[in-house]
Amino acid sequence: MDNNKKTGAFRSDAFKLGGSQTLLIAIAVVVAVLINLIAAGLPATVTEFDLSRNGFFTLSEQSVQVCRNLTEPITLYLVAENGAENDTITTLLDRYAAAGSNITVQYVDPVLYPGFTTKYTSETVSANSVIVESPERFKIVDNTQIFVQDYTNYNTTGQVSSSFDGEGAITSAIAYVTSDELPTVYVLGGHGEAQLSDSLRGMILKDNYTLGAVNLMTEDALPERCDALILLSPQSDLSERELTILSDYLENGGSMVVLADILPTATPNLDRLLASYGLQLERGMVIERSGDNFLAGGYYHYLLPVLGEHEITAPLRSAGQYALMPMAQAVVETASHRSTLSITPLLYTTQQSYLKQDVENMTTAEKENGDPDGPFMVGAAVTEETPGGTTHLVVYTTSDMLQDSVDSVVYGGNSNLFLSTLGWMCQYDAGMSIHAKPVDQEVLVVPASASNLWSLILVVVLPLAVLAVGAIVTLMRRKK
Repeated sequence: MDNNKKTGAFRSDAFKLGGSQTLLIAIAVVVAVLINLIAAGLPATVTEFDLSRNGFFTLSEQSVQVCRNLTEPITLYLVAENGAENDTITTLLDRYAAAGSNITVQYVDPVLYPGFTTKYTSETVSANSVIVESPERFKIVDNTQIFVQDYTNYNTTGQVSSSFDGEGAITSAIAYVTSDELPTVYVLGGHGEAQLSDSLRGMILKDNYTLGAVNLMTEDALPERCDALILLSPQSDLSERELTILSDYLENGGSMVVLADILPTATPNLDRLLASYGLQLERGMVIERSGDNFLAGGYYHYLLPVLGEHEITAPLRSAGQYALMPMAQAVVETASHRSTLSITPLLYTTQQSYLKQDVENMTTAEKENGDPDGPFMVGAAVTEETPGGTTHLVVYTTSDMLQDSVDSVVYGGNSNLFLSTLGWMCQYDAGMSIHAKPVDQEVLVVPASASNLWSLILVVVLPLAVLAVGAIVTLMRRKK
């Protein structure tokens, strides 16, 4: 080939097109490399999407705030052999590192470093456990606290409930290792009170509260360190002496939550205690007739109350959760009280509710003459500034709200509300109220109005629509 032919080949359209394509490919490769380099430096929250069904890798606002507010370095050690790290846990730990600049994640192979865990415990640390450490203290989050197996219903149903509690356990551990003081809460006894369920007790302890019991029938005074008191469904009245002790406690900036059930007998001393803070129990059972505010199936006494505007109810409102109040009485604000009291409705019914006062002789849930009209409070919060600090008093009008079976209907809404109550009373910002995320099927809460609407659509409207379409198609074919 002569030189003119060679020069022509380089100048041909085919050569120019090929050169342009090569240049574009080179530019694309360079851009791809640059994008990967930039992406490698971005946090996991930007580069990785949470496609899990229950949002296993999406941190709640509480966790994000805890991570952002850290003022000291925190290290999360994942104890697992190389290649055997649990992907769910590693992804979650990456989210923590992305949420807070003071958080570092390190993987430790116990085979390569057999003495590492002995700095923290003499016991064997199970694989894929997490050790959370600050300069002051540490906490071991065992793998069984991350992947939780609940055998509560095993003997009756043969089923084991599985849940992922990685966020709740790790955020709780971070709060523990960074908190200067951890709150102490006592459960008051001596009046036939109900007991906290094992699951609720576990949630309280997971939130780093110290939980104790006190009986003022046998003890002279409340413990010196008592950040809050729980009075859970007393079946008898307070004594005069107990009334004096509790009144003094509240008058000096104490905090107390009362869960009062409908009782056949009077409780004048408990009533006096509540009245001194502007509240009065209205004996009877609240019935709700607003379709959006009672449980589907005609359970008019299973209330889905309106959530008031308050710090306690904020977690439920932001998460779109319900509170479920079965067989609740009412609590009202007294006609007169000290101007220093601030009373806020936490939970209240609608104007379509009413109160059945004679519960023992009640023969119908229908409204009758003499039944007081709503709305009613079924949860209220009171504060008062005193020389000894801020007094906090919370009243809920049914203790059944804390039963596990009731709480599960609203997917932890009630326990979330109660934990938020403790956090507010103790002024404990690290109180998480972060629930485990179910691995199995979630519960769907359906208000009565929604249930009726979908029944109408599925049972009446949809079949009629199908028949109408079929009739139209048949007529059109006959005309042809």
